[in-house]
Amino acid sequence: MAPISQLAIAYPFLTVLWFVCIMLVSPIYEFLGAVILLVVGPIFVMGVGVALGLPVRLNRRLSRWWLGNWRLYICIAAAGAGLLISGFNISERQVGTVDGIPFDVTTPHSGLVTAGCFVLTFLAVNASFRFSGRSNTESA
Repeated sequence: MAPISQLAIAYPFLTVLWFVCIMLVSPIYEFLGAVILLVVGPIFVMGVGVALGLPVRLNRRLSRWWLGNWRLYICIAAAGAGLLISGFNISERQVGTVDGIPFDVTTPHSGLVTAGCFVLTFLAVNASFRFSGRSNTESA
């Protein structure tokens, strides 16, 4: 499982990432809903990321391959950034009514932006360094 210190370090960064992305994607938001989303949303998404990363942590072979695999971390980060960039470049039209007031706006593509946030969240809560400790048994 991911160390608590790693989750504590990732939380502020992921909170800002999710807050900015969700606010830019949603056409209309209310203040109380935004505050609740800001507090509860990243915790929920981090929990999902930890749960999806459990097979990586619990399987010994997979864990040895995953921990410290910087090339894979860079590829996953590039995929997440690519999804965010393409999501902000592709706009989608949203039409509806809120409290009887009609709106017709174009926003960034919510699916791609959300997928990019999920990929970066998974990486932030599951990536870790390989510990290269010395063995206690030294040959004489």
